[in-house]
Amino acid sequence: MRIIRGIHNLKKINSNSVISIGNFDGVHLGHKKLLSTVYKIGKENNLLTIIILFEPQPLEFFNTQNPPKRITKFREKIKYIQLYKIDIVLCIQFNKFFSNLSAEKFIIQILINKLNIKFIVVGQDFRFGSKRNGDIELLKKNSEKYKFNVISVKSLYKNNIKISSTNIRKYLLENNIKLAQILLGRPFSIFGRVIYGNQIGRTLGYPTANIKLHNNIPITNGVYAVKIHYKKKYLGICNIGVKPSYISIPKNKILEVHIFDVNINLYNKKIEVLLYKKIRNECFFSSAQQLKEQISEDIKIVKKYFNISDYEIKNKR
Repeated sequence: MRIIRGIHNLKKINSNSVISIGNFDGVHLGHKKLLSTVYKIGKENNLLTIIILFEPQPLEFFNTQNPPKRITKFREKIKYIQLYKIDIVLCIQFNKFFSNLSAEKFIIQILINKLNIKFIVVGQDFRFGSKRNGDIELLKKNSEKYKFNVISVKSLYKNNIKISSTNIRKYLLENNIKLAQILLGRPFSIFGRVIYGNQIGRTLGYPTANIKLHNNIPITNGVYAVKIHYKKKYLGICNIGVKPSYISIPKNKILEVHIFDVNINLYNKKIEVLLYKKIRNECFFSSAQQLKEQISEDIKIVKKYFNISDYEIKNKR
C-alpha cells in the first residue's frame, strides 16, 4: 500500500479507480463496510483502490481549543486500512485553503482530474467541500456528466445504536467500554513504545511497562482490566493517568501496565494494550503500603473479571 501525503505530491493517476473518503477515526464496523465495498468493487472491475484521509481531521482544524478526542492515531488507521489490501491512501492536509475549496472544485480538480474515478463509495450522510455543501445528491448529479458511479452505504446499527466515531468516543468517555467495543468490532486499544518509568511498581513487587500518552485520548483516568499484545497476548492490569502518589504528582498522562506472572523486558518495544473493563478511577495514595494494598485488591478484581486464577496464568505460559 502506498501512502501519498499532500495533494502537491499527487500526480495524475492513469488507472481507473474506486475511492472512499472520510476521517476513518476508529476504523469501526461502519468504516469496515466501506473498505470491504471498495476492495470488492476494485477486484471485480480491475480498479485501483484509493482511500482519502485528512490530517488534521476537519473538526480538529475548526476547533483547535477543544478538538474531539481521537480514537485512532494516523499510524493505527493505516494499520487497519492495510488489512483490506487498499492500493493507495491519499492523506490531504486539511488547512485554510482546502477548507475553502468548493465541493464542485473538489470533484473536478481531485476526483476527476487527479484520481480518474469510476466509483466512489461513501456513507449515506457523507458531506464534503466548503461549508459542507457537497452531498450524495451533488455527487450523483456530477456522476452523469463525468461518467462515474456513486455507491451509498447505509449506516450500520448495533443494539439500535448508530455505529459512528462520535458514539464510540461518547461511550469510551462514559466508561462503557463494552458498548464501545461492540461498535468498534474489536476491543479499544492503545499502541505505544515502552519508556522508562520511575520504577515505583517494581519496588512494590508489581513491575510495569510505561507508555506516554497524548492528552487527546478518549479514555478517562483510572484502572483497567487489559490484555497486552507483544508477539502474543498476555493478561494484565493498567493504570491510565498522571500517577498521583506519595512521591509526586506528575503532569504528563501515562499508561502503566502490569502483566500477570510474566517476567518480560518490554523497554523500547512497541506494544498494544487492549482495554476490557474499568475497575476504578485514579486516586491519590499517601504511602507506599497503601498503594501496594490497593494494587493487590485491583489485581484480584481483574483476575475475577477474566475468570482466571494464579495457577491458570502460570500454566498458560
